[in-house]
Amino acid sequence: MKKKVSIKDLLMLQIVFLIYSVSSLVAKFASGNDVMSFKFIMFYGLELVILGIYAILWQQVIKKFELSVAYANKAICLLWALVWSIVIFHDDLKWNQVVGIVIVMAGIVILNSEPSKDDKEKEEA
Repeated sequence: MKKKVSIKDLLMLQIVFLIYSVSSLVAKFASGNDVMSFKFIMFYGLELVILGIYAILWQQVIKKFELSVAYANKAICLLWALVWSIVIFHDDLKWNQVVGIVIVMAGIVILNSEPSKDDKEKEEA
């Protein structure tokens, strides 16, 4: 049975995944440094802190969602990865990336949308 979810809860879920995507960004910065150098340790330490914050927030968020719905929303990290690659690393945006992100976003919207009247009637029967 689908739980009733507010816009505030959905926004919080997306913020949690934004935080998760930042951990990958920090790991990318760490990988550009010599192993066990000060910057390497600093970036990986920061990544652990970010992942700790993510884990705590994730536990709070999944109380409000079905786990399958919450986890499926994790695909939004693809969008954040694309944003980070363009804004920070100045990668080129390709048309197939845009198509892929649009498909993923459509899936997330469909997943989070209210069930139709027909679906509600089927559940009640």
